[in-house]
Amino acid sequence: MLFCLFRIMPGDPTVLMLHGDLRVEDRQYFLARWGLNQPMYKQYVIYVKNFLMGDYGGSFYYNKPVIDVLGEKIVNSVVLMGTSIVIAIFLGGLLGALFGWRRSGWMEKIGITGALVLRSMPIYWMGILILSAFSFWLGWFPGRGMHSLTFSAKSFLANYFSLDFLKHLVLPLLCAIFSYLSDPLMIMRSSILEVYGEDFIEMAKAKGLKEWEVMIKHGMRNAILPLITYTSLLVGFAFGGQLLLEIVFSWPGIGREMVLAVSHQDYPVCQASFFLTAMVVIVMNLVIDILYVYLDPRIAYGKRY
Repeated sequence: MLFCLFRIMPGDPTVLMLHGDLRVEDRQYFLARWGLNQPMYKQYVIYVKNFLMGDYGGSFYYNKPVIDVLGEKIVNSVVLMGTSIVIAIFLGGLLGALFGWRRSGWMEKIGITGALVLRSMPIYWMGILILSAFSFWLGWFPGRGMHSLTFSAKSFLANYFSLDFLKHLVLPLLCAIFSYLSDPLMIMRSSILEVYGEDFIEMAKAKGLKEWEVMIKHGMRNAILPLITYTSLLVGFAFGGQLLLEIVFSWPGIGREMVLAVSHQDYPVCQASFFLTAMVVIVMNLVIDILYVYLDPRIAYGKRY
């Protein structure tokens, strides 16, 4: 479907890349070079053959292999979104368990209200507010990009483990954490409320265990499965929908590159971007299924009738 959708869009890659005074023969040359002058079914057959051999094709706009275009962009997105998801799941799960354990207190009321406010904010609007407050008004952090214009990384590690990179990472990371924090919090709170009155909780209290031990070792462990399920969905959503965040902060990730590829009608980059996003969702669902068995061994044994 994606293969066909990109090719039925008005125009072709030569419209944006070539000058208006270029001869028709030259335009036909580029179309033939990229294989765009062939019928769509032939283009699709060639694409599938190359794809099965691990060849994603070449970028029309950058004039280099797609894997080289997306390689660095994928790492940039993983660093930003992976870090934000881990922090959001950890903090959301911990706060949700605390609010559910101490229900009807002032802490829960403030926490739930804050979570609902964050949940209702579009991520691009939240990003604009964070940029306005911490970059433009206070000037504490840079407002765009992943590095300063004068920065030069001498190695791969220096590119991601430098003070300049950390300064640029703070604001988009903060925005992503705030955006993804509310759902894990609410899910864990609801799960804790379901297990709070169970017999094993009362038994743990009767043994004289400390309250935090009962909450973490017995309450959270038995209430964490819904949160694990949501994590797989969040990963797919984050890596597929982070383009708004990357555009606001000019973060050079795969989401921003996906938007640029569509505007340039760079078909190979578009197709590879969407495919890699889909693969992230599939792999994460597999990982979550494996974690289920580890967290709850009862799932591994089906009841026989």
